[in-house]
Amino acid sequence: MNFKSLIGQENARNILTRTADRDQLPNSYLFCGPEGVGKWVAALALTAYLNCHNPKDGDSCGQCPPCVQIRKLQFPNLYIAVPTPPSKSEKEELANYWDILNAKIEEPYSLIGGERQMSIPVATVRTIRSSLSQKPPQPGKRVIIIEQMDRMRTDSADALLKLIEEPPSQTIIIITTSKPERLLPTIISRCRRLRFGHLPENDIAAYLAEKANTAQPKADLLARLAQGSIGRALYIAAGDTEQDREVAKLIFKGVFISPPSDLIAEASDLLPFRDRFRINRIIAVWQTLFRDIIVLKSGGHADSLTNIDFASELEKIAGRNVSQKNLLAIPSHLGTVMADIELNVDTKSAVGALLIEVHKQLSA
Repeated sequence: MNFKSLIGQENARNILTRTADRDQLPNSYLFCGPEGVGKWVAALALTAYLNCHNPKDGDSCGQCPPCVQIRKLQFPNLYIAVPTPPSKSEKEELANYWDILNAKIEEPYSLIGGERQMSIPVATVRTIRSSLSQKPPQPGKRVIIIEQMDRMRTDSADALLKLIEEPPSQTIIIITTSKPERLLPTIISRCRRLRFGHLPENDIAAYLAEKANTAQPKADLLARLAQGSIGRALYIAAGDTEQDREVAKLIFKGVFISPPSDLIAEASDLLPFRDRFRINRIIAVWQTLFRDIIVLKSGGHADSLTNIDFASELEKIAGRNVSQKNLLAIPSHLGTVMADIELNVDTKSAVGALLIEVHKQLSA
């Protein structure tokens, strides 16, 4: 894993290599930005760059033992904490941990998620702290990656805070998050923040075509739906996404024409409430559909829509008499509900309340 693997994010790449070359790296970094845009890739690329035996032209060689070990997540000086689902035993927890890491080895831009609420176990952080109190397994920089720290429980965060306050020598902590507002202010204040932005659609489409062998027309469509995230594009492309998208469009149309009671009954029949990841994927499709309606009502052309394959239906809906002000507020409201669902609220109640509120806004 090297910086050549990082799609876009030139500013982040330049900052990391420049500070590394000048030996001015901070003890702790906070990588902020949407999921699936390269924070994980950048963390591993920096780890490789700091430990590579033959760095050249601002990047690691990718061939020496540390580079190979880092790519396989087997480097002795690399410590990783990732969110995992609840486990009944240490054996199950370890299995869940490696299931996630193996998925990231296979596809570093893949999203971490599942049906059940996930969090970073405090035992993982304590194990890392214990390992760091010992002599490093080999020379070089030790790197700790805390992936999606916004999913860390309070007890885990407290254990990590002690590590950040007194970092061992020759050790760098990299925290990644898409929701820095959920982190403890004391942790944020001790980290140097580095921002990662959304990726251009053409970069996402090119990655899908090259790395995932996606046909170009489908890659272009997925890139439009991905909202600047390779990880989101890959997730949309997987599994029963087409079915979820059709369900999303069906309920979306119902919001404009059906009474709330019928709408909720239809949602109860169609939505996979037990799978939080799929529910949020469906709500994310609603976000793109509402943004398309806003584009059309603002005079935009159908060619500029995200859901261009649904353009004729969207144009019909855009012709309805709906308050532009109320429409503009809906995508943000959908995002708030998605965040609530990640925090373990009851999905059925949350979606029911959401549909009632959106119907109310459209009827006002």
